[in-house]
Amino acid sequence: TTFREVVTHIPKGIDMVTASAIPNVFWTAYHSLVRLAQLKAGERVLIHSAAGGVGLAAVQIAQSVGAEIFATASPKKWDYLKSQGISHIMNSRTLDFADEIIEATNGEGVDVVLNSLSGGAVEKSFAVLKQGGRFVEMGKLGAWTPEEAAARRPDAAYFPFELGEVIARDPAA
Repeated sequence: TTFREVVTHIPKGIDMVTASAIPNVFWTAYHSLVRLAQLKAGERVLIHSAAGGVGLAAVQIAQSVGAEIFATASPKKWDYLKSQGISHIMNSRTLDFADEIIEATNGEGVDVVLNSLSGGAVEKSFAVLKQGGRFVEMGKLGAWTPEEAAARRPDAAYFPFELGEVIARDPAA
């Protein structure tokens, strides 16, 4: 038995063998960064939990696009992220990442946030988002509603989603 939430159409240009090798984490990262945020070369992206499954897939996609990556992870995973070519790595267990990003970008912030954190990290992540930036929310716990995001950051595009819900709603997604 196969659950319909884990099956999707193969995008144009991808053959059956290649498609069978792409796990859900890559679909989630691709949908987040390419389809929703439309990440472009030269843009800055904050990827929370970058050493997790979706995070690592997002890192690869952001690198392939040519984006500058700002990553959060627990300190024990920093060496691995450095080995992947990421130079901006911050602690996902504190809120210090916001000040570090503002300093590293000379106050400019990032163009895109791929968020999976909750609590105060959501507000801090919005704080480092450039004017007119894009915020992709993958978390459920403590996530802002679209109305809350629009009230606090009317300039930002806000994309809350969960891939299973997207596929159930639009199987061609």
